[in-house]
Amino acid sequence: MAYNLAVAEFARGLTVARFSALDAWFRPKRFESERFYERLGARILKRYIPTGGDLVMRRIRRDHPERRWVTSGLQSLRSYEKRTRLNESFHVIGFIVFAIVAARRFASGSLTALGLVIAVALDLILGLWPVVLQRYNRLRLYRAINRRLALSTLNDVRPN
Repeated sequence: MAYNLAVAEFARGLTVARFSALDAWFRPKRFESERFYERLGARILKRYIPTGGDLVMRRIRRDHPERRWVTSGLQSLRSYEKRTRLNESFHVIGFIVFAIVAARRFASGSLTALGLVIAVALDLILGLWPVVLQRYNRLRLYRAINRRLALSTLNDVRPN
């Protein structure tokens, strides 16, 4: 049910955003769930990521308690959803480019088999694993957006 509401809200455009071919890539797939991404290590990465993980944000909030990447407001949630798309795009493109470079270097003989194994491992960790986190975050954001929309709908229906 929540998945359907999120997709419906997503299809409506999340504010007045344009619907593009890339939306099909970012839209949650049937097999995706928060639990699926947790099994792939999204919560581990979320904790330790140096650009705003749980540990980094805890440290920042000691000095700046008001500092938040996202608030519970609908506009903030939608804005952060767009940011997850940007972050995911960056990591997918980086993953592909690095894989091509490593494959070419290996094919030309300037990269050993061990070097290729190390390059692929780094590419998976630094390129693909963060995509897992972005998709996990987006599923969580859709749940929060749906909750916010349901609350606003209830408030609109209640008599004064």
